[in-house]
Amino acid sequence: HPDAAGNLFVADQNTIAKYKEQHVIQQEISNALADDRVEVFFQPIYSNRDKCFTSAEALVRIRKKDGTLLSPSIFIPVAEKTGIILELGERVIEKVCLLLKNSDAIKLGIHYIEINLSVIQCEKRDLAKRLISIVEKYDIAPGLINLEITETASISARTILLENMKTLINYGFTFSLDDFGKGESNLMYIVEMPVSIVKLDYDMLKAFFQSPKAVVNMAHNMNLKMVAEGIETEEEIQGMSKENIDYIQGYYYSCPVPQNDFLEFLRNNQPVLSSSAE
Repeated sequence: HPDAAGNLFVADQNTIAKYKEQHVIQQEISNALADDRVEVFFQPIYSNRDKCFTSAEALVRIRKKDGTLLSPSIFIPVAEKTGIILELGERVIEKVCLLLKNSDAIKLGIHYIEINLSVIQCEKRDLAKRLISIVEKYDIAPGLINLEITETASISARTILLENMKTLINYGFTFSLDDFGKGESNLMYIVEMPVSIVKLDYDMLKAFFQSPKAVVNMAHNMNLKMVAEGIETEEEIQGMSKENIDYIQGYYYSCPVPQNDFLEFLRNNQPVLSSSAE
């Protein structure tokens, strides 16, 4: 089929099928946004210092009309490719603000919620303006939100991202670097990025057990907090606690759960706060 310039494009059946599948998923995302079927699941994060759950990671989910969930591995790549991830990302931030405003999450010990920023969001010059507008709309203190970036998100438009990070940090937001140890992460990368938290990629976590003190000392000497992700076993828990890792996240404590289940989890699992929060 020729385009306006007369160039001819040849598509085989596989290409056509993939295009149709992408279109169907994109439509599903659009419908979910219109019908308010975009949900946020929360995975609790345990503080070794406070001995309770002080934060959580917000993860986007799409509820299909039949009540089942559309896998993020299916819809997120399509959302990023088509640009609809911008609206999806802002919907997540709005729902996190509503949780903080309308629930007892803060009384139950939550200090902040981590929210992932997509590559496309990080490349937008008006990122800071848009995020500040959302928290002001819901009257949420920016310190209640920690924004997660990945190294991928900052390579293609690092200057833009750094400018936005500076504005957002001055306003009161904090940042964390997700998946440290994956790809090209290195010490200089962390030095250049104004993050306050480093999240260890699972592969980095395995390396951590080979030289834990070096990893922890590196972060703490830079006044960074460390989160160990993907923790599933008692052995790993003991290792993290012994080596002074700041925060622990993983299936050992909880998988990502819907908002109401997350709040119930906090009510049932905050040893210090459970009596005062009732």
